[in-house]
Amino acid sequence: MVAIRLKWTVHRGDDGQYYVHETIGEQSAPVISGPMTSEAAVRFVDEHENEANKRFELLRSEIAGRSSLADYERKGEA
Repeated sequence: MVAIRLKWTVHRGDDGQYYVHETIGEQSAPVISGPMTSEAAVRFVDEHENEANKRFELLRSEIAGRSSLADYERKGEA
């Protein structure tokens, strides 16, 4: 299984505002969000990280559930 890596990097622009570079995967170009304040940039990263973690846990739970169901069916218990 291939790993999907999410990365958020906050950069301060020449204008004094902050920009978040969001990268999905090793070879992808970043999606840039901004301008924003430093507090907004931190909040942006925290919210996106939390959402990514929730989605990962949901996917992992679904995969585990399917695996358990498949084991159950293989044993002839379904």
